[in-house]
Amino acid sequence: MDKMAYEEEAASRQRGMQRETRRSLTGPESESAIRLYYCGSEFCTPGHFFGPAVRPHYLIHFIRSGKGTYLRKGEIYELSRGDAFLILPGETTKYIADEKEPWDYTWVAFDGTNAEALLRCCGFLSGNLVYRSRSEEATLRLLKQADAFESCFQDEKRNVLELLGNFYLLFSCMYPEGSPQGGFSFAEELGRNWEPADSMEEKKPRHSAADAPSGQELYFHQAVSYLQHNFSYPVRIEQLARQIGVSRSYLYRTFLSCSGKSVQKYLQDLRLEEACRLLADTRRAVTDISYSCGFPDSPSFCRIFRKAYGRTPLQFRQRMARGSTASHEM
Repeated sequence: MDKMAYEEEAASRQRGMQRETRRSLTGPESESAIRLYYCGSEFCTPGHFFGPAVRPHYLIHFIRSGKGTYLRKGEIYELSRGDAFLILPGETTKYIADEKEPWDYTWVAFDGTNAEALLRCCGFLSGNLVYRSRSEEATLRLLKQADAFESCFQDEKRNVLELLGNFYLLFSCMYPEGSPQGGFSFAEELGRNWEPADSMEEKKPRHSAADAPSGQELYFHQAVSYLQHNFSYPVRIEQLARQIGVSRSYLYRTFLSCSGKSVQKYLQDLRLEEACRLLADTRRAVTDISYSCGFPDSPSFCRIFRKAYGRTPLQFRQRMARGSTASHEM
């Protein structure tokens, strides 16, 4: 696809439209080399921003067009078409679309036992969280593969191997030039986390047939795993039900049976529990915490928090701080 064809295709998309995003389950959490959670794209409006917020996994954005700013730890990166920026798990960041030429980007959320090795081989980490395309040819290759990956991610008929193949091809577009290993040996990086099969086997718990969970419990655990990794994003119940392969009504009955709560109540409690942890264990601002936990804004977060706990987030933090001080004095 040449430059003109690509730009015509990008221009044909409706500005301001954000595509629905979905998670693809890529295997049991303890065994997945790469776990893919979310993928989506958005044409941002002028000045549109997200954050400050924290993510529980790696999140990378590929800039299709326009400009914007990425802020982390006092560092400011001015980025444009063909660039990419990485957000680390647990790190507070903010990013803002340019007022005159707002960016259009695609994002991918992921982690897994091979994630760090993959990022290092592509020149990320070690203080570098930004990729800049070396040429127009490199830009077109990266953006074309970003399109291919997102298309595969959104298509429920595509299998997991095809999805992972497109994911690795996407990162291959950022592999450093000049060396077939990109300055790193992927095999060596993976070897740092490798364990012999027999040692891994010893760690696996032994279960009897009587311990095996029911079908309903299996669906419940899949849904909970999804929510635990995606509560910071907008979550649609229809999307969750479709992802694990059940109807919305069956999912509702499953949650009532296994937790005594509706899906929405379980999700809200999950968000509030994480908010309590961040309020007690960190000094992050209330606004940061509201975004990090999936609330649309700080006023909504404070209203829901007060209804649940009878006090505001700041009052909760102060109470926790007094309790901690008292326990240390004892």
